[in-house]
Amino acid sequence: MFFDFFLPGPSQRTHLRRQALNVSKPKRPWVFQLACCFTALLASASSILVLSTDELVTASDAVFRGRVVSVVSFKAADDLIYTRASLRVNETFKGTFPRIVEVVHRGGRVAQEQEFYGLSPRLDVGGEYLMFVVRGADGKLQCTQGHASAIRLQADGDNYVSPGKDWLGEVRSLCSAGVIPGGDVTDQAGASGPYAAALTGMLSGVNSRFTQPDRGEPIPYLIDADSLPSGMTLTEATNAVQEALNAWVSVTSLRFQLEAIQSFGQGADTIGSNDGKLRIQLHDNHGRISGGSVLGIGGRGASSSTLPWGWDIGGNVGGTEFIKSTRGYVVLKASHGSMQDVATFAEVLCHEIGHALNLAHSSEVVTGDPILSEAIMYFQAHADGRGATLGAYDPPIIRQIYPTNTPPFTFNRTLDVVTASTQPNIAGINEVELRGYDLQSSSLTVVTNGGSAYNGEFKVAGGKARFTADDWYSDSARLNPANGSYYDILYFRLSDGTNASPYGMVRVLSFLDDDVSPTDGIPSSWMVNYFGHANPQSGDKSRATDDADNDRLNNRQEFLLGTNPRDANSALRITAFDLNALQFQAKAYDLYEVVGSTNFTTWTRVGVPFVPTNADGAFLTSLPQTNIVGVVSNLPLTESQMFFRVLRVP
Repeated sequence: MFFDFFLPGPSQRTHLRRQALNVSKPKRPWVFQLACCFTALLASASSILVLSTDELVTASDAVFRGRVVSVVSFKAADDLIYTRASLRVNETFKGTFPRIVEVVHRGGRVAQEQEFYGLSPRLDVGGEYLMFVVRGADGKLQCTQGHASAIRLQADGDNYVSPGKDWLGEVRSLCSAGVIPGGDVTDQAGASGPYAAALTGMLSGVNSRFTQPDRGEPIPYLIDADSLPSGMTLTEATNAVQEALNAWVSVTSLRFQLEAIQSFGQGADTIGSNDGKLRIQLHDNHGRISGGSVLGIGGRGASSSTLPWGWDIGGNVGGTEFIKSTRGYVVLKASHGSMQDVATFAEVLCHEIGHALNLAHSSEVVTGDPILSEAIMYFQAHADGRGATLGAYDPPIIRQIYPTNTPPFTFNRTLDVVTASTQPNIAGINEVELRGYDLQSSSLTVVTNGGSAYNGEFKVAGGKARFTADDWYSDSARLNPANGSYYDILYFRLSDGTNASPYGMVRVLSFLDDDVSPTDGIPSSWMVNYFGHANPQSGDKSRATDDADNDRLNNRQEFLLGTNPRDANSALRITAFDLNALQFQAKAYDLYEVVGSTNFTTWTRVGVPFVPTNADGAFLTSLPQTNIVGVVSNLPLTESQMFFRVLRVP
């Protein structure tokens, strides 16, 4: 294997002359923090078995008709989000109630953090519901079968309409002899009005997606198989997982890759790692599923950072904006007898994985519409031997999230801006490419919005963004690119005409003073650090187009690359490689591509472009910068020999 570096673009020679400056002293720039906030979201849903009305009444501690008067979400001691709903009891069917009763369920929204737990009901202030409740392990009331036991009652004039009307009629007939004896829940009194800081929120209609498929990368998944249904082998269980995943793969751009089979040590839904992975727990040893008829739960965490004009970090599919899924999970009730059937096991897996991929139920109530009732995402398990088989409803819905025509993708860029008495207009100085990528199309359009003008202005032309300072600024502190700070910022995205990438940012991280006129684009502090003087000279090869260390990179290129112009070993070069990965000297937060060839003639990009970030804050905020180690893995091994180059994107 042969490795080398390719640095694009010709060098530009600039003739310098010394000249006395007759201008004002440089100024200090303004610094800002990202105004858009990141919102963390978690979502979940479940599969249940059908209970008849009398079975549901029997399974419940108390049953009533009530109207929601307040809803508030909170974070409990277990660091999970819950919601308290207070309902005024209008009609009692089973048990003994206070005038206003409190029901608690998992999920909700606290500040910028949101969780959607699909088993939980969706209770709206002012809404009337037929409620079947049971005490949880903590003594609080919860819905017996989650959302399926909180029946919305809607009226048409003085009469209720179906399906709530039918449920209410059946319960009233069961109570024809009077209130059924049940639990005394008078200790669960609720609030009489809305909390002042109440933030209602069960995720409803929130669009979220994993972005790995856009880059042609698989979503990694892990399996916890500590317990399995009675009589089921590990091979049967993992085959069912593969079958369930393949059902979604077959109709979308999704791909999955098994990372490990391991014990999670806790409920998969409680693991807060935003690592883009799907965790599949084939048991409920940690007691995460409540209710004897619930077969599984599935959900996802997500992050949002919405710009004022609507762009977000999950991309845009066919005109619909998405937030970014950051983790997914599935938990199954392996101990339930119905899960011993491999086909039912696979069906429930497929359903819960659908939730992890952000799909809601096709219907939350029993329906006679076969399109909805035959969907894998129907709220009740079919348990009829169909296994992980999608219905007619499922493919077009999932393709709204993961189309075969994937959205483009791009990367954030950074700028260290050189200023002078006359602002530099030199290729490569104070500019970056707004490069995008697409698995299907090479014809992409750059779209920009929201460029700031605190200390200068951005102009975009020919796929490049150039920043021109509005004054001559002295050297500033360099902001940490790992944080959200900037002196100026430009937002951009790439569009293929149908879909658009998650937005990217060009951030100005520092201003550097070049007090030599005319400017050659190299700051004076950099010159003094490496050459001992600010004025370029021919004797020590300190001019912009000189190569002081004979490494075939001129001094201006060394400045841009973050390398030492007087050390030939400080250069973008391969430092180590094997059959799976190559290491090279890189500048933190610069963008690199790996291209490959079998004949040194035709070069094509291999793998996903790479932005190295493995450096501590002290390094990232230092100027001048030196190199860190970049590592690119997953190199293609399909050819008997392959030659690689690493390209730094300007």
